[in-house]
Amino acid sequence: MSDYQLGPCKVEIDGADMGKTEGGVTLTINDSSVVLHTDQDGETPVDEVITGKTVTVTGALSEVTLEHIATVLNASVTGAGASKKIEITPGVGTSLLSNSVQMILTPYVDGSPSSAANDKITIHKAGLKAAIDMAYNRSDQRVVNFEAVGYPDSSQSDVIITFGDTAAAS
Repeated sequence: MSDYQLGPCKVEIDGADMGKTEGGVTLTINDSSVVLHTDQDGETPVDEVITGKTVTVTGALSEVTLEHIATVLNASVTGAGASKKIEITPGVGTSLLSNSVQMILTPYVDGSPSSAANDKITIHKAGLKAAIDMAYNRSDQRVVNFEAVGYPDSSQSDVIITFGDTAAAS
């Protein structure tokens, strides 16, 4: 893949291909920090210390299926064939970390998802949060919006996200 990149990505959640997207998928990584001061230096910072890192992924799935909606809502599809449903409960007290999933973003190269392991972005523990806002009108396409928050994976030295081949030696 070229060093100059643009285009969509494939979204996989726990190994399931979530289909096509609409409006793009956005990966955001931010450091939070505290600026340190001393009385003797006044308002001049003397240092800054990182206090954490947040990883979020947002996007919209264009293939509106019960299975995709259930995945985003951390719910289950019940029934079979033409008689299926998803029942949503309040979920108060539900841990996003305990229900986290692996999310893999794979950029498209020449019209299809890259087959190179080094092109993949893996969020090891992605907590999915409902962000569905479906418009029912004559001019807007319905999509399944999603938001995922990355959490440290205690089984992998607290790694949140890996760019490239997860099997590469550390």
